[in-house]
Amino acid sequence: MSEVITSVSSDSLIIQDVIGEKVPNFINNAALFASSYLVGFLMMRSLTLVAFPTFLLLVVPGIMYGRMFMDGARKIRDEYEKAAVLAEQAVSSIRTVYSFVAERRTMSMFSNALEDSVKLGLRQGLAKGIAVGSNSVTFAIWAFMAWYGSRIVMYHDGKGGTVFAVGTAMEAWLSDPGFPTSNSTEGTVIENLSGDVEFRSVEFAYPSRLENIILRGFDLKVPAGKIVALVGGSGSGKSTVIALMETFYDPLGGEILLDGVDIRSIKLKWLRSQIGLVSQEPALFATSIKENLLFGKEEATMEEVLECSQLHLSAASGL
Repeated sequence: MSEVITSVSSDSLIIQDVIGEKVPNFINNAALFASSYLVGFLMMRSLTLVAFPTFLLLVVPGIMYGRMFMDGARKIRDEYEKAAVLAEQAVSSIRTVYSFVAERRTMSMFSNALEDSVKLGLRQGLAKGIAVGSNSVTFAIWAFMAWYGSRIVMYHDGKGGTVFAVGTAMEAWLSDPGFPTSNSTEGTVIENLSGDVEFRSVEFAYPSRLENIILRGFDLKVPAGKIVALVGGSGSGKSTVIALMETFYDPLGGEILLDGVDIRSIKLKWLRSQIGLVSQEPALFATSIKENLLFGKEEATMEEVLECSQLHLSAASGL
């Protein structure tokens, strides 16, 4: 449950950042880039053609930093999830922790779980510093444009005012070339979903307890439309199978297939939109039942809300 809360909180901040800042900035910069070069081509084609390749000196470092930033952010989130698991376990079993006088040990484990995230944060900060520093190449680009523009004025009957106007247009984009990055939305979508699920030689252990193997060579094949019950004692891996299917965790080995397609290659948002889950201990937000159900599908009609409520009641009563 703690991984879900951590993922929701971090992903909501990313979505807010994209909607509130990244998308408008991207549109602004894209429009500024296009209009700047359009004005340059119309006013002085030769100077603009010479200056055009220089934008790669700004874009390439930005793309490289974007990839490094996303990779680092993903690893940092994984490290935070490990720490969140420890915190959730300690809080939920606080009486046990207290009775065994394990407070210091728990705090030490939590601190150790955060050490890797600190190292990744420092590495991410270094990459950002290098990327921001690389923008100083704009001064060299401006100097080059001024020199080449002066050659056009002296030897090709160019006008100083036109050179200045083109240079100003180029400068407007060079001074703010930001190409924002956002989470990748890559992944396949199964067009005609049947619903066949297969666990093939799956190996899994929780990040906080890697020495405790939960699933070892686990095989399960569930044809579409079939009802299957997983039976076992506490800690045997029943809930783990569901968590793996929802991609809250990745298996250490083996494959989880949906209609023969590895779920790790499927678009995450689409995959989770195809799954409905009634957990043993459901958590409700402080609002109405209708609003809680609409969190799963905001555009749902009242008929769909009622149908979903009936399904929840049937599942809860074991029908």
